[in-house]
Amino acid sequence: MTKNHRASEHHRTAAMHHTQAASYHHESSRHYENGKDYAHAAHQALIAHGHALLGLKYGDEARTHYAGHLSDLPNPSDPGPRVAIRSADVVGMSSDGTGSAAHHAAAATHHEQAAHHHQEAARLNGEKDYVRAAHEALMAHRHAHYSFFHDDEAAMHHVEHYGKSGQSAEIA
Repeated sequence: MTKNHRASEHHRTAAMHHTQAASYHHESSRHYENGKDYAHAAHQALIAHGHALLGLKYGDEARTHYAGHLSDLPNPSDPGPRVAIRSADVVGMSSDGTGSAAHHAAAATHHEQAAHHHQEAARLNGEKDYVRAAHEALMAHRHAHYSFFHDDEAAMHHVEHYGKSGQSAEIA
């Protein structure tokens, strides 16, 4: 197996895991929006987190194939988005506290974007356009980290609002 083929396979595998994570985050978001079965929503979020970790792992393995091409990436004058410290620092988020449903929906969106960028990186890698593939891999990596931010915020919201209510954590 060639080095280029391994990079493409890693991108495809990462994309598959990010797609799975997005699906589970959507399910979790729906449970919170419906206002019931929070234990199942938390379980769905935990499965999403596992897929997110695998997506990040395979994405990182794919990115190692571009080590020699990263210096070829253009240096934009705008460094781009930064990871926020609080949910209120995220563009479009209100400071009045975003709930679990909204954070899971945002995590799903970022996973979908990460999957898209990994698929594009795999395509570009196949075309031997390594600089653009490296850029797509970097964008996928950023979206993966943004999804983790929202995943963590949703978990904290769950603990703060539902973990203290005395509701059972058992899945019915």
